[in-house]
Amino acid sequence: MHKRLSSRHLRFAMLPAAAAVALALAACGGGGGGSGPGGVSLSGAAIDAPMPGASVTITSGAPLADGGSVIGTATANAQGSFTLSVTLPSGSVPIFANAAAVGRSAGSTPLELTSYLGQSDVLASIGTLSTINLPDLDVSPVSTAALAVYAQTHGGSYATLGPATYASTIATYRNDILAIAAAVKAVGDNYCTPQISVSSTTDLASQIAAGATLSSAASPSTALATAAAVLGGSCAQLPALQVAILADPDFAPELDLGDVIDANVQSVVPGTYQLQALVAETPVNWDVNTGSGSVASTGTPNPAEVVMDPSVSIDASGKVTSSDGNVSGTLVGNLLTLDLKDGAGHSYLVRAKIASLPTNLSSQQAYVIQGGGVNTGSQLLASFAAALAPAAAAPAWNGFSQASSDDGGARCTTGQYALRFDLDGLSAGGHSDSVGGLAACVTPSTSGWSMNLASFNNISGDDGHGYTFSMPAVSTLTQGAGTPSSTVVWSEATGPAAPFILEAPAINLTVTGGAMSSPTTYSGNAYYVMGTHAIVVSTSGGGNVVLNMQDNSLTTVSESSHFQGGGDGSQQGDH
Repeated sequence: MHKRLSSRHLRFAMLPAAAAVALALAACGGGGGGSGPGGVSLSGAAIDAPMPGASVTITSGAPLADGGSVIGTATANAQGSFTLSVTLPSGSVPIFANAAAVGRSAGSTPLELTSYLGQSDVLASIGTLSTINLPDLDVSPVSTAALAVYAQTHGGSYATLGPATYASTIATYRNDILAIAAAVKAVGDNYCTPQISVSSTTDLASQIAAGATLSSAASPSTALATAAAVLGGSCAQLPALQVAILADPDFAPELDLGDVIDANVQSVVPGTYQLQALVAETPVNWDVNTGSGSVASTGTPNPAEVVMDPSVSIDASGKVTSSDGNVSGTLVGNLLTLDLKDGAGHSYLVRAKIASLPTNLSSQQAYVIQGGGVNTGSQLLASFAAALAPAAAAPAWNGFSQASSDDGGARCTTGQYALRFDLDGLSAGGHSDSVGGLAACVTPSTSGWSMNLASFNNISGDDGHGYTFSMPAVSTLTQGAGTPSSTVVWSEATGPAAPFILEAPAINLTVTGGAMSSPTTYSGNAYYVMGTHAIVVSTSGGGNVVLNMQDNSLTTVSESSHFQGGGDGSQQGDH
């Protein structure tokens, strides 16, 4: 069986009670496994730290809490390991994994998590189910939040759930899922207590999704503010938990492209490429040896840095190497694991998803990578975004769709493009509120952008459960010292040269309102990797601020290895 990159040690474990179940699927055969054409044998562990005695249930049609049909159960042993055999139903039926912790203290919220595995016919048709073709199958706060948002946006029905609609949900509601996952983790880790009546952490996720205004072009998301209100307004760990999820090697890949059933499909054409990467450390500490973590900062994160390796090769088996020895790893389907060394002597272990950029954004086939990792020296978690491109490939920063549009209040002129951001998951300052209504109008060129703040709003109200929320606003977004300009100029990174990464030096981002007692300004260089979901501001005071971008045509990438823009050669679907 393919061994994932130290996943048992890399998993973010704030307290033993918080757990995600990793299912490593092995083929049935000989005298073992499930019976019948749809029979499979599943083996794995309830980990993060181990969940001894955890109850694992496989259901069809719907998650367990929503009345799904039970097709297999198992009880984890003292180390959290389990094994079971199931016979999958015929037809295209969604299959789910459900995990419940045992031994929770009296009166605490039951820790229950759920995950969508895929369609029964596809799972059965692959034959041998293992991490070789099902590389990222976790039952986690992220997958629990994703299913809660899916149910909320589909009338509580899973009848139309499939890999493509699941991936689309993650793309459209990524920031909502992040906020709800942080709330689930806060309760699962016993940091915070719900101030409303909930039957479990899955119910908590559902109620937050129902009470929040979810992301759309017409209004900003209130998911984080609603989550904070539901947890009593004093859950100080929420922002750090968002940072942890965005940078965690297991959780971060779940926020991009979903879980892919690759059936041995190679997502990258074998060849030699440049790796143009952005590494942004967080103050979240992680002990890679013991698997223990803390939201308290034990050191200052390194500033965000551009790392460029000119010669990275990927062969037909998925082996990744570089001529200078600074990059090595494996690619299984679209799950990339890397050991990465930068020019300053730092070493990172990374897990990330990889997808194809559409033809309109690059002169040759190129790929976008998103995920998380850990600095093996300081054990600080780090977000990871990168482009993988042939040496001669040239990006087209004006290649994405442009229109005169009203995107959440961003009234942009013809030739401009409206971008929407949520300023949540601050790793500098530690504020728990999300910025409402941040939008910008971008005037693109072939090699960069000019960007102006388009609108900003203070959002406040009732979360639907009797608790009020208030989100801060970006009052200014400027560039330069002395007399800053309101026009932010982005150009391709030059130190080192990385044309698929834009850099805007000397950014000043001022946030006011919400829970802040006074305006807070974040200053530093800003970076954006083509096709990814976040802008990073590397602050001069230490730390890296994350602005999560709402889904748009720039972030629409394909899991297919074929350079077709909108095509999809995998079984998951584009987003």
